[in-house]
Amino acid sequence: MGETTYPPEAHFHRISLYLGPATSPIPAKGRYVTAVRTARTRLAPQVRRAQLLECALAAFAEHGVARATHSHVAERAGVSVPAVHSYFRTRDDLVTAVLGEVVAYLLDIVSSSLGGPKTVAGALKTLAVRFAAAAREQPDMIKVWLDWSTGVRADVWPHYMALLEKLHRIARRVFSRGKREGVLPASLNVKAAARLYLGGGHTLALMQFADASESEVEALIALIVTSVMAETPDTPLPEVDRT
Repeated sequence: MGETTYPPEAHFHRISLYLGPATSPIPAKGRYVTAVRTARTRLAPQVRRAQLLECALAAFAEHGVARATHSHVAERAGVSVPAVHSYFRTRDDLVTAVLGEVVAYLLDIVSSSLGGPKTVAGALKTLAVRFAAAAREQPDMIKVWLDWSTGVRADVWPHYMALLEKLHRIARRVFSRGKREGVLPASLNVKAAARLYLGGGHTLALMQFADASESEVEALIALIVTSVMAETPDTPLPEVDRT
């Protein structure tokens, strides 16, 4: 795929054309009958596109963002490669659509967990638990996210950075509210806290594919929550001995 030239905001505008509302991620597995059965069935274009997108998500989870192709999607869907091209003309279109689903899913997790009439501590715990559960509920979605987040490629990395900024902005609002309400330390750096917290969520999702025990996951959830609830030191950290 050639390097895209449009800026992140333009990219997310393109993504929105595929997504619809950010609270409507790709349907869970099982909503559609198997690809083999639907391949020979005449489906409405919107339904066929959703089926192909579900297969594309699985293909990207298996082969990676950098390697998944129209052929992989066609094989999973039981259709011809030209049929996939008729919905996603170029590989750039296919990548944009799949990553758009990941964007919608992550924005939904973070905004719904941290929003609503929850206490700050309750919101933070809810998000940590959601990240841990996401890998079990939507493993393909999370695998694509993890692959995207570690593949520093010029054509997709700026868009991942734009996504992170959106997620950090949502998290910063919660930490700022906690400081105003006096339940978080006045010395807390909200930008650093947002990065730490969402980084912990990334680790929680990753742990589900590393055979982590339930007690390990629960311990990390507790550590992530308490790390931002505790008072932060006013004195600088000691220098690391590099000898």
